[in-house]
Amino acid sequence: KQLKVLFDTLLSLPTVVVGLVVYGLLSKNGPFGGYGLIYSLSAIIIAQTILILPIVIALTSSAIENADERMYIALKSYGLKGIKFFLATIYEIRIMIIMAIITAWARAFSEVGASIIVGGNIKWKTRTITTAIALEATRGNFARAIALGVVLLAIALLINILLHIYKKRV
Repeated sequence: KQLKVLFDTLLSLPTVVVGLVVYGLLSKNGPFGGYGLIYSLSAIIIAQTILILPIVIALTSSAIENADERMYIALKSYGLKGIKFFLATIYEIRIMIIMAIITAWARAFSEVGASIIVGGNIKWKTRTITTAIALEATRGNFARAIALGVVLLAIALLINILLHIYKKRV
């Protein structure tokens, strides 16, 4: 119960706070500074993982809690226990898990704060579409920023279309 409250709270974790914490951990004077990860794609991946993990955990646990009781009764009637029961449950709620992953992906995909802080927005190295949009907007290149935004939306639309096609097949 307390873990659920914790992960539900972490759903609203500000991206810049995650960026600052990861920056502190990975910077030269931080505990992991010796690994040289700051201003790298690895740093961005670490920050994004911290951001999306609460989403996947909270939505998946919600799916498990709200699953139809008849599903659990049916699985138990097959004599499933332990890991087999768990895996069968995961299989039965797989669409909800996929939705949790897509929701988490959407947050990471549209995130800019943590990426700029830990990645540095370095051209050809750590610049993402969202950080490029922020950069172009601050430079006054609104047409370029909007064009990048359209690319971002097109990618999101394509992913969602593929997800809907998959859901219909399952």
